[in-house]
Amino acid sequence: MTTKRIDMLFDRTDTLVAAITAATLLATIGMLADVWQMVYYALPVFVLLFMLMGSLNARDQWSSRSMIPVIGFSAVLAALFIAAGVLLDSTARFGGMPVASGLFLYVIWPLTVFGAPLTYALVYSRWLAPDLTELVETTS
Repeated sequence: MTTKRIDMLFDRTDTLVAAITAATLLATIGMLADVWQMVYYALPVFVLLFMLMGSLNARDQWSSRSMIPVIGFSAVLAALFIAAGVLLDSTARFGGMPVASGLFLYVIWPLTVFGAPLTYALVYSRWLAPDLTELVETTS
């Protein structure tokens, strides 16, 4: 009986899927153990991982030029999440509500609604669209 040896190499997509799975498991453990921080801080991690996955081209590559907006957006979002978490027990007010809630309503929500699509559009126009055009031309 002969056995075939299967060599599996993890590419970037596999690594990102594994990282998303790990983040999901940690968030689930946080939900079951009632540790809100594990769920709360998983959100910026998910944003980064999914934006990185969306920025991969057809050859499983990233462009350093297109990674700057993705990493920058994710860093700003993570910093805002950390600030809101730190200011959770603050008595300060922002926009007529507790400062952590104000950060979410007036800063984080608009950033995610408008900033994330614009970031992806920038990555698409700089990196993904030219790659797709090149890919179509080579296969035709």
